Amino acid sequence: MKSSNTNLGIWNIYFIIKLILVVNGVIELNFLKNIAFIAFLLMPLKNRSITILRQVIAIPLALLLFYEDTYLPPIGHLFAQFEQISKFDISYIIELVTRFVSLNFVLIVFISTVFYFMFYKTLRVSVLVIASIILVQITHTTPHSPSAINNEIQPIASFKTPLKTNGTDTSEKGQLNNYRNEFFTKQASLNIPFQINLQNKTKFDILALSICSLSWEDIKYFKLENHKLLNEFDILFENFNTATSYSGPALVRLLEANCGQKSHSEIMSKVSNEQCYLFNNLKKIGYDTELILNHNGVFDNFSTLLKDKGRLESSPFRFNVKPYLLNFDNSPVYRDKDIFNQWIKNRENSFESKKFTLYNTVSLHDGLHFEANKSTTSSETYEKRLVTLLDDLYEIIDSLKKTNHPIVVLLIPEHGANIKGDKIQIAGMRDLPSPGITNVPVGLKIIGNSIQRIGFQQHVIQQSSYLAIAHLVNQLLEQDIFSKEEFDPGSLLKNIPETPMLSENDGSIVMRYNNNYYYSFNNDEWTAYNQ
Repeated sequence: MKSSNTNLGIWNIYFIIKLILVVNGVIELNFLKNIAFIAFLLMPLKNRSITILRQVIAIPLALLLFYEDTYLPPIGHLFAQFEQISKFDISYIIELVTRFVSLNFVLIVFISTVFYFMFYKTLRVSVLVIASIILVQITHTTPHSPSAINNEIQPIASFKTPLKTNGTDTSEKGQLNNYRNEFFTKQASLNIPFQINLQNKTKFDILALSICSLSWEDIKYFKLENHKLLNEFDILFENFNTATSYSGPALVRLLEANCGQKSHSEIMSKVSNEQCYLFNNLKKIGYDTELILNHNGVFDNFSTLLKDKGRLESSPFRFNVKPYLLNFDNSPVYRDKDIFNQWIKNRENSFESKKFTLYNTVSLHDGLHFEANKSTTSSETYEKRLVTLLDDLYEIIDSLKKTNHPIVVLLIPEHGANIKGDKIQIAGMRDLPSPGITNVPVGLKIIGNSIQRIGFQQHVIQQSSYLAIAHLVNQLLEQDIFSKEEFDPGSLLKNIPETPMLSENDGSIVMRYNNNYYYSFNNDEWTAYNQ
């Protein structure tokens, strides 16, 4: 790249691109660092070799600075996930790249390049660029509302909104950090034990349907909030927070549902008290446990994680069915209905004991494609896979009704797919556990013994999380729900615990404070999450 001592040369194109993105609310321009980079490019040098070396050094610096100006996660996150990314097949990697670099961004690069070469001989482009950067700094101290183009080119990045309150920076951080610390202190004192004497109550099975990549936002995006499956449940949660946007930690949190919410580092690195483990508590009152997957459980050591961190000792139960999809690492994924058709047949011969079955499905996970059509991207097939899954689960519940054996079905998604993306994260990205990803449809359905529900479906509007699951199971046991001919779902919800929205991944946190959402990548600097 040729650059003189008095102008930026074709580096002007780089800054013109940035200015267009900033004006349209897509990225934030770090004023001090960008001006320092300009000073580095304009610094007078008489030695040609040193000038060439500067250009070589400037290229990686420019890329890093551009990345920092976006709302993408810290670059260290990418390196931390390199081992997992290396297992993706090439078609999925290409799909991910196309999400980051949209057609509109390519057009912006083209327009900026044409503009520069049209006017660089007649206009002092460098002066105009520097003046524009200063003007943007003055006018964008308070973020503008994004224009229409923002929605079109958001896959590159987004506009940052610094946290603004009435206090100083220190007090702003302090308020949020204090709130976070107080949240975990309060949650540490919460526990829902199951009484040992409940083991003599009426026998009934519990089936937990753990679904990867399904949130209320995903459902509403395709206008499926009135799907017949969701109308089947006796209780439906509208503000259930999974507290994470990744599958492994979500399942560990479910398996520790009897205790209040712990920090991500605590659930992933420490052994919890025995009283926290859902399966252990159920075993004490006579429940056998069973694990079923519609995948091989290998990626990210999924099965091992459930055993080591969730105290789930059961090995995955295998069924002889044909593959339905191919995962992003080309491993087979089986259709949910096919698995349950066999499971229900086997279950009819094993009613002698109470059983808690955890079923995990990845049919909606990003990166999947149909075995017969690998050229179609996973985002293009998500709606079809979603409708198929909801229909399959509805048929499964209908089949369970026909057996009339007492069973409680719990629908508990792990996290959403972020299928539409937002201003901060591109579609499919889940580094930040935003409310659109972690707010999932949780439902409870009581089936069997010809039991009838009193009244209508109950909707839980308050903020809830896994402690509410332990509460419901405890109420089912204490009320000996199947000893009666009818039940009132409202009675199960009495005194159900409320859990404020706070979600974590490894190195990132999102929480609701004073009716606003804030996030941090390092638990120090907080930024408003403007969706």
